[in-house]
Parts: sequence; structure tokens; C-alpha cells
Amino acid sequence: MVPSDAAPLPTTFIDVFLAWTLSFIQMLSHLLNGYLTAFFVFTGIALNLLSVSIFLRKERAGTPAIQYYLVTLTLWQTALLANAFLLYSFPNLWWGHLVSQGTYVYLYPYVYTFANTTHTGSVWIVLTLTIDRYLALCQPLKHRAIGKKRRVRRLMIAVSFMAVMFSIPRFFEVHVILLCDTHPHYCVATIDRTELFDNRLYWTIYHVILAMIFVTLLPCLILFALTLRISIALRSAIAKRKSLCAPNSEFDARCKSIKSSRYNSSRKDHKSNIMLVLVIAKFLVSDILPTVIDVLEHVVGQSAFMRSPLASLFVDISNFLIVLNCSSNFWVFFVWGKRFRRSCRKCIKSTQIGACIYDMAKWNTDSEISLCGAPSSFTTVNVTKAYGSTERSFRFNNNNSKRNLEIVVSRTDDLCSNQM
Repeated sequence: MVPSDAAPLPTTFIDVFLAWTLSFIQMLSHLLNGYLTAFFVFTGIALNLLSVSIFLRKERAGTPAIQYYLVTLTLWQTALLANAFLLYSFPNLWWGHLVSQGTYVYLYPYVYTFANTTHTGSVWIVLTLTIDRYLALCQPLKHRAIGKKRRVRRLMIAVSFMAVMFSIPRFFEVHVILLCDTHPHYCVATIDRTELFDNRLYWTIYHVILAMIFVTLLPCLILFALTLRISIALRSAIAKRKSLCAPNSEFDARCKSIKSSRYNSSRKDHKSNIMLVLVIAKFLVSDILPTVIDVLEHVVGQSAFMRSPLASLFVDISNFLIVLNCSSNFWVFFVWGKRFRRSCRKCIKSTQIGACIYDMAKWNTDSEISLCGAPSSFTTVNVTKAYGSTERSFRFNNNNSKRNLEIVVSRTDDLCSNQM
């Protein structure tokens, strides 16, 4: 016999469909919050740290002030990935679901606060980066006056500090309490909302008005408008660049000089702007769904919104999109940044293992070159080292190979100097 307090079995097609849908939503939420989030968190943190290392090396060499935006944004997004792992991924991987009781919940007030801080900081850094690109493309005189390195550095510090100050009230919205049963020696820690979170005036001012103005709705609208304006400016720059020298005209020496200097310089600037616009657009796409969900939550009410399994799935998808955005900037830098690829290659080759793998992948067909510092069977006793522009040493068995290498290195240096 079935116990009287057991849930009734689904008997109709609608009940079976609803039960299957609920099970599918739970499985998809576990997959998004657990395995997929963990994968992109670990890969994203590793690639972001590599990006920061490359940007800092370039910064010491005297690169533009735009590096300060990229380094600050990457650091904020790396911190956001770490908080997403602690808040969503680790509980799903360890316990199979989000936990609200136990020793682990003592981390929740700090992780919850810092997760919102990192998201706010990322939004504001992307917004300042968008404004900077808008001024650089549409109002270059103003950008030349305010785009100094020292001012950009101070701006990044100020924006980060304001993001921390703006998110401090989040820490007082939740707290950990002890729930004890009839036995006085058995108590369990539980995460719960404070009275501040349930305060209607606080919720209206902070979560509705201030959040929409400074974090969600208004920043997204500004990002969309400025990104559209930047895209139009880039298209007009492409048309202007093509009109410098007509494709069917006979180039004289002066026209060729213009094409080799100004054209290549504008082409590099154009690619850099496209890379930054892709970073901004990617962030905008990933932040649209959280903004829509936040607006819907304010419209229908938090209690009714959180009771819906479909709404919870949308929240999980929006969180995963934010994680995906924070972990994919490296690939935008790598695909569109020629200097970034060169710096990344040098950074990898600076380690012994990286240099070994790179040499094996590039020179595995050349039997005369010894790999990873190990002597080759074709290397004679009188070896000679030749250092190229990439600061990599090779060993050759005769003087002809050395002379050929010097010719190739000189041609390579000439080619690289033309591409700079």
C-alpha cells in the first residue's frame, strides 16, 4: 500500500509532461551550474591571468593607456569567475545542488557581496572603455586631452573603489543563523535574509531605482547606443581609408609611400578598435538577459518569480552567459591582436616546457636542429649558436647553415619591421 502522506502518482499526460519538464530543467540547471561553469571558470582564470601578464609586460614597454582598461576589466572578471565557482559550481559538484545549510554557508555573505561587486565593477569598466572608444573615434580632440595614462590609471582606481562602495549594502542583506531542534546539542547553520532585505523602501530605492540606473538597464542602453555609434564611425573610417588610393589608379612613388605608412598604421588602429568593440558587444549580449530577468523580477514580484522553475532556469542561463563572457576575452585578444599574439608566443616560449613544445611543433621536420637543448645525432662536435630575432638558439653542423640562417633572420627582421 502507498503511504497516505506520499505524493500522488502522475496519471494524465499533462502530469507526466510537467514532471518530465521539471526533471529536465533540474538536470539542465545542474549541468550549467556544475560542470560547464567549472570548466569555463578554470580555463577562464588561467587565460585571464595569462592576458594580464602579457598586458603588464607590454605596459612596461610603453604601450597606450587602453591597457589600463583591459587589465582592470580582466582582473574584475577573473574575480567574478572565482565567486561564480564558489557560489554556484562547487556546491553543485560537491553536494549535487545549491546548499542553504551547513558549514559552507558561512562563506555566502562574503561571496554574495563580492559577486555583486565584481559584476558592478565589470559593468562600469566596460562603460568607461566604451566612452573612451567613442571619444577616440568621434571626438579625438577631447580624447587627446583626457586620455592620458595617469588620468586613465586614476580613473580605473576611482571606478573600482566606487564599485566596492556601491555594493557594501549587499553584505547586510543576508546573514547566517543557527537553527536548533529539540535536542539542545544539535544546531545547523542556515543562510537567511535580514530585515534590511525585506524592507520595502530599501528594496525600491537600492534594488529597483539605483540598480537600474547604475548597473542594469541604463548602462545597457548607453552601451548599445555608443557601440552602434562606434560601429558607424568604424565603417566610415573603412570607406575613407579605401578612398585614399583608388584600386584602379596608377600609383606613383608618393602614393605608394602613403599606402605603406598611413594605410598600415590606420589598418592596425582599425583592428584594435574592432577588437575592443567585440569585447564591448560580447559583454552587452551577455548582460542583456540578466537585465531583462531583473526587470521581470521587479514587475511580477520576487516571491512569485522565484517559485517558477522556468524563471530559475533563466537565472542559471544568465549567470552562465556572464561566466562565458568573462572567460572568453582572451580569444578576442588572440584573434584580433597581432601584438598580443606575438607577446603570447614570447610568454609561452619564455618557459622551458613551452619552448620545447613550440620548437617541436614548428621544427619537427628539420633533422638538423636539436630540440629542447638535447644534442642531436646529426650535430657535429664543432657546433655554432645563432641567435635570431625571436631569441631562440639553434645548432647547425656547418658554416653554410649558419650563413643561410643569418640571411633568413635578416629578411625576417625586415619583414617584421614593415609589419610593426
